[in-house]
Amino acid sequence: QDTKNVVVFGESGVGKSSLINLIAGKKVSETSSGALGCTLEYKRYLLDLGDQHFAIWDTAGLDEGTQGSVPADKAEAYLKQLLHELAKNNGVDLLVYCVRGTRVRSALLTNYHIFYSAICRKKVPIVIVITGLENQEGNMETWWCKNESQFSLLKMYFDSHACVTTLESSTVTENALLKERREVSKAAVIKMITSTCRAQQWKPPERSWVESAYSDIRAIL
Repeated sequence: QDTKNVVVFGESGVGKSSLINLIAGKKVSETSSGALGCTLEYKRYLLDLGDQHFAIWDTAGLDEGTQGSVPADKAEAYLKQLLHELAKNNGVDLLVYCVRGTRVRSALLTNYHIFYSAICRKKVPIVIVITGLENQEGNMETWWCKNESQFSLLKMYFDSHACVTTLESSTVTENALLKERREVSKAAVIKMITSTCRAQQWKPPERSWVESAYSDIRAIL
């Protein structure tokens, strides 16, 4: 059975690594704290969810580094390398946009266009995971009810969404509500990933894909 490629993207510090650990049910990805300089890298984790095989790609936030955003030339070189690597590994089956549950900002558009429009040519399903909702009033889903229209105003559309907390299991053992929220979060994300991936693999010819995606990326950056 084919391994499906799931690309997790978003700004630094939104909880991409914690999200991958939540899905895996154990610590597979190191969570970073603070400035790492401009170390742009991606990591690939092989996970089985149910009877399906997945490669989860943890990508760097393009705002990483002490100076705020990464210089355009570095970001372009990183994305080009990522493109070649994805092409070699049979393309992309799902995009997961990881966003903190604070206010919706127009800055979120850049990442959306780089990954959805440029890299995936709008041919791959895209879902959004809202993190940091452990203290959300009501249930976590209320965040989406309040904020979905903000994404629509920015013309950002998603095939599915999950409102979650990615707190580590060791930090929620004493608190029944947080423990339950973590379990609900894990189940919601796994269900979303397994049910939203492309049915047919999307794997365009490497050279033409990299060239067209790269020229669009340059225009965005």
